[in-house]
Amino acid sequence: MLTVRLQLKRIFVQLLSQMMPPRFKDYVRDPWNMVDQVMYITLLVAVILRFTLTNDSNFVWARYVYTVDLVMFYLRILQLYYIHKRLGPKVLVIGRMVCVIIDAETTQNNP
Repeated sequence: MLTVRLQLKRIFVQLLSQMMPPRFKDYVRDPWNMVDQVMYITLLVAVILRFTLTNDSNFVWARYVYTVDLVMFYLRILQLYYIHKRLGPKVLVIGRMVCVIIDAETTQNNP
């Protein structure tokens, strides 16, 4: 049953990709536009969690989702500074440092 569903989804995606104009495909494949789409979805999830969860212990999950959304928003804003002559290289260095920190944290937690 699962394979039939996956096959139908694959056919549906192929049909959609044939119907979409090429510029829309480029828009969807752009990494920053993907970040925007994920950012909008996480914001929507955070707002829904905020207004549906009433228990304080469950409210923490809404804060976590808001935090992830805020980090993605900051990354998107930093992308605007790439074109600046003095701030562009600094943003690249910050991005590399964040990658190193994430790699260090993941290797430290997984011995």
